[in-house]
Amino acid sequence: MRKLKCFSFAAMLLASSFCIMAVEDQSLPEKDIDAALGINSFFGRWNGPVNLVYDPDGVPGLFSDNNTFLSILEEATQKWELVSGINFNITGVDSDAPDDDNLDNNSQDGLVRIYWNALGGSAGRAGPGIGFYDSDVGYYPYYDGTLELNDNPDSWDSSNELLETLVHELGHLIGLGHSDNPDSVMYANPYNHLNNPREDDIRAVRALYGLGTLDIEDISQPISQWVYEPLPMAPASATEDLFKANLVTDTGAFIELGDDVPLTDVNANTADGLTVFFSYGLGPSNSDINIDASVVFVDPFGYVYDDRQTVLECEANFSCGRGLSISSTSVLKTIPGDWTVYIVDNDNQQTLLEFPFSVNTQVSFNQAPQAEITVEGISNTSINVSLAVSDAESDDITVIWHPHGNLGDQDNDGFLDTEVRDSAQSGQVVSRDINFLNADTHTLYIELIDDSDRYNGSNAGSGPSGDGFQSLIALTVDLPVDSDNNVSIITTYGEATASNNNSVSNDEVVDSIAGSTELELITTSDGSSTSAGFGAGASSDSGSSTATDFSDGDEITIDGSVEPQSEDVGEAGEIFIVLYTDEGLTYKDLNGDFVTWNGSLKTMEPALETSSLTSLEKFEVFSGSVQSGLYRVFLGYRLTDVGPIHFNAKAFRITVN
Repeated sequence: MRKLKCFSFAAMLLASSFCIMAVEDQSLPEKDIDAALGINSFFGRWNGPVNLVYDPDGVPGLFSDNNTFLSILEEATQKWELVSGINFNITGVDSDAPDDDNLDNNSQDGLVRIYWNALGGSAGRAGPGIGFYDSDVGYYPYYDGTLELNDNPDSWDSSNELLETLVHELGHLIGLGHSDNPDSVMYANPYNHLNNPREDDIRAVRALYGLGTLDIEDISQPISQWVYEPLPMAPASATEDLFKANLVTDTGAFIELGDDVPLTDVNANTADGLTVFFSYGLGPSNSDINIDASVVFVDPFGYVYDDRQTVLECEANFSCGRGLSISSTSVLKTIPGDWTVYIVDNDNQQTLLEFPFSVNTQVSFNQAPQAEITVEGISNTSINVSLAVSDAESDDITVIWHPHGNLGDQDNDGFLDTEVRDSAQSGQVVSRDINFLNADTHTLYIELIDDSDRYNGSNAGSGPSGDGFQSLIALTVDLPVDSDNNVSIITTYGEATASNNNSVSNDEVVDSIAGSTELELITTSDGSSTSAGFGAGASSDSGSSTATDFSDGDEITIDGSVEPQSEDVGEAGEIFIVLYTDEGLTYKDLNGDFVTWNGSLKTMEPALETSSLTSLEKFEVFSGSVQSGLYRVFLGYRLTDVGPIHFNAKAFRITVN
């Protein structure tokens, strides 16, 4: 009989460039484009992969090889995917890809066409196609778009220019406007020619799409995958005729302002016209020089800023020199710190020369507003969000909420609202009750915009390039909110945490549910007697009441309790949770996941471990939406790796109709 009981427990569970300096134009024909926080004046994001198709018609000769272009495009998309939850799908090459411009939503194919076009002085422009407003999520889903590149061959000097342009334009495509911060790939007018997202960009794209595939401990620091690794230095014999004084100049390699005077420090007074110059030839070997070389500029972050191809070519017994112009000095001034120039022998994969220069400037720009965030659960489907807003320049702040659901016509303009606005001064608190459609996981987006002039280009006379993005808060809640663990926040201005003011704490919820039903038929896995006790309960209103009958789709919480034998109190122990539903038998593991189980006690893992069992252990068994069927709960405990499992042989049962 005892053996039968032991088997019964298991059985029941088993059953139971530097050179493109013109203004960027990110607007598209017949599109309502306003490079604000999202590139569109209608706030939105992509809800799935961004599908890209490349149309090579009109491609400049430098990028005529489709595979080369697709490789650069792949590199550009991966940069955003590494640092955020956005995903791109490059479908391939199609010269017949349709032009989606000016087509209504139903006529577009969901493929973002990347193509070449006459753009004047612009390197590129891009923007997403906007779907109809979705009140369930509180924004306009993006569903299509366009990315144009300049078809003028004179606009392009290198593959690196294409990479930096694609990274920037893809940022627009996924919803980013221009950044006020020059240390950002989304800075423009003039382009700063960065080709890796920086801290400012990463915060912005994460607020829209969440974390990426790369685990970055500190996004203010260089990302190791993107840091330039210099090639080994060439032996002296390979450089004896290179970078030395000769009849062309009395210095081997340097940065100059057109006066052959080496410049090692760029400061606020440095004029435009910087050139990298190096001399070679007329050396001891008296032989021809012909080296396929790259001139690589590495910025203070350790990232490649530009990679220029050149040829070091000089006949024997001649003195030769080579100069490469650098982008506007005003661009370099936006990236202060220690720079390095590397000259590389491409054929032999060796570094021929490296030399440093420094940029000593102070960069200032309008700081985005911030907020301290407090979230309080009101009901199963509603929260209160309180923002203590602030601005470094004490600018007034507009708070734009993007709540879910039908907002009505609160501003009496004759149209249903898609957002709600509040105005505040720096230091004030803005608060809103936010209602959701159901008790599930939802993300609420909130914009903070100060009233100072927003980013509109920094070159006098260069023309407008669109407003820059400022602060975005992405507040994700697991409803009902009863502790800080139910709230996660990503912001564009830094890491944020939510404090929680709930009158009912999660511990109190567990207390009110866990012991509501005293479980019967307590036994052990070896059939020995036990004085342990177990309890369980279920609630759909955070413990205000408990029940055993619920409806399909209800959000419920099941909690449990274990009262160990008195002699086991204070000992290290393990607690087991088994849930048997119409879909099968599972146990809860230490990660909080329910794992499919074969019913063998040897394979069951604990849900909780403790170094000292208390006289009454209380814990959450399950929280979430339930479907029609029968839910059976078994609880157990044992001393860590010692003795039998104590458990309830008769399940706690919940019926969902």
